[in-house]
Amino acid sequence: MTELIDVLPGIKLPVGAVSEELSKMWGGNKENALSEFRASQMNLVLHFGRTVSPDEAKARFEVAVRFAQRYPSRIIILCPFSENNQPMQAKLFSQCFIGDSHREMCCCEALILGFSSEDNGFLFNQVSVWLESDLPIYHWFSEVRAERVVKYFDYLLKRVHRIVFDSNVESYPIRELPWPNPKKVVDLARARLLPIRQAIGQYLSGIPFELLRKELSEITVHFAPNSKGEAFHLMQWLEHCLKCDEDKSIGSKFLELEPNSNQRLSFEITYSQKKFIKWIQFEDSSISHLTQNIDGEEKDLPIQIKQMLPEQELAEAFYF
Repeated sequence: MTELIDVLPGIKLPVGAVSEELSKMWGGNKENALSEFRASQMNLVLHFGRTVSPDEAKARFEVAVRFAQRYPSRIIILCPFSENNQPMQAKLFSQCFIGDSHREMCCCEALILGFSSEDNGFLFNQVSVWLESDLPIYHWFSEVRAERVVKYFDYLLKRVHRIVFDSNVESYPIRELPWPNPKKVVDLARARLLPIRQAIGQYLSGIPFELLRKELSEITVHFAPNSKGEAFHLMQWLEHCLKCDEDKSIGSKFLELEPNSNQRLSFEITYSQKKFIKWIQFEDSSISHLTQNIDGEEKDLPIQIKQMLPEQELAEAFYF
């Protein structure tokens, strides 16, 4: 079976030789040293679970590298082996990005570790050795089992500045784990919703709040299977904006769209007297549609919403 570490780029090295090789790589000679272009701001740990496919691992690795191009980082990739009782393996990846001039060059590195799930103590020790000790740590979980995440609370996650995950791809409600500090835990699906919240919020702010709340009866969110995370946070945001979290008489429900639907995400706010506000986002389109008759006259408004790039979503989750 193909291991995740095998599909990621980099040169294979003994685990104990990575730090020394890294030092030599950036040092070089005085004329060719690249250390001046390597000024990390943070540690980024991308932590895979066993269910991550090779293609998914490569895609998320590339997101981390593009993120590091904008926010210089030391990237540490944790790749569990498909079978236990395998010795740790390591790879070292480095890349430099050149801007409009040579002075705009930015270099980043990724230290990749293959490990067995039972190597908990060894995993913590090795990650500690590889971290830039004076920089904040940001941990990105990707399909790691719940019981495994909980075991990491007391050591691997002890000093992290922020923890992120993507509820669109997780098979369980990871947000509901007993996190020691829930404020440090952020869902990428919530970050991904930012352009939608901004666009819809700007429109709704032009309607008097009393009109938005008057005779409000129910909020329904429809979602494609690959947008379940956004659906959860969209409902939370709508309920908060309309102060439904303070009024239990207002209904709310989620409905999953049919697999052949051309919609990705939508909501409907219904009122008595057949009044409504509806919004629909289509797959592969930046144009969404909002329809409402809350003031007695039906109006249809196309709204352009530019989706964020995955590396922008990561930055939003980490920093905001």
